[in-house]
Amino acid sequence: MPRIDSHVLYSALHPPEHLSPILTRNRFDGAILIAPTCPAIDNFLGLVVPVELPAPGLANLLDQYRAQPKFVGVSFSLDTEIPDGLGELARRGIPLDLHMQPRHFPLVERIAEQVPRLVIDHLARPRFALGLTAEWADGMEAAARCGNVYCKVSGLLSDPADTPWTARSIRPFVQHVLSVFGTDRVMFGSEWPACLPAATWKETLAAFTQSIGAHTMETRERLLGANAQRFYGIQPKA
Repeated sequence: MPRIDSHVLYSALHPPEHLSPILTRNRFDGAILIAPTCPAIDNFLGLVVPVELPAPGLANLLDQYRAQPKFVGVSFSLDTEIPDGLGELARRGIPLDLHMQPRHFPLVERIAEQVPRLVIDHLARPRFALGLTAEWADGMEAAARCGNVYCKVSGLLSDPADTPWTARSIRPFVQHVLSVFGTDRVMFGSEWPACLPAATWKETLAAFTQSIGAHTMETRERLLGANAQRFYGIQPKA
């Protein structure tokens, strides 16, 4: 099974080529890049393009994105209501990364009805220091009842307010997601380099592995890559 970091970014200070050797050292096959374009680096297996909705000419934009060899989906930050245009994703079979907060959970089921596959990024950004809340826990359980909704255990160490991190504060959230989604619809993401300088890429992986607890090797490999491969429709390397 491939190992895939399902959520990476880049910046002027931390360009994509800085991540490539990190993935290789840690025996990861590659990553999913959230960015407008994808550089010609073998480690980047898929490109998720951020979009703003509603967007004039969205159909044409999506067709342009699909022309990029590594394009696998789009990303959208949810605000206060469901935007127009999601039907264009369904018509093209394009999955959606949803950046949201716990207050948005009531909208997830309606969005899931309009797209082929949907993944909730960063556990919907809970505040780990506050502990589990009913809003987050119940919302995540309701979202998991939609069979085409997945969840990224990503961005665990990207909030300076939650560092220095401990697995003890993160684990209840990760365990809840695993209990409601199962191990076939959860995936690891580092959100590198947003985790810097508070945490390294390897520390984001440690936070994930410590939080999921003991599992069979097959289950761990699903969480660390195979689920992302299936969600984004990435073809295995020859």
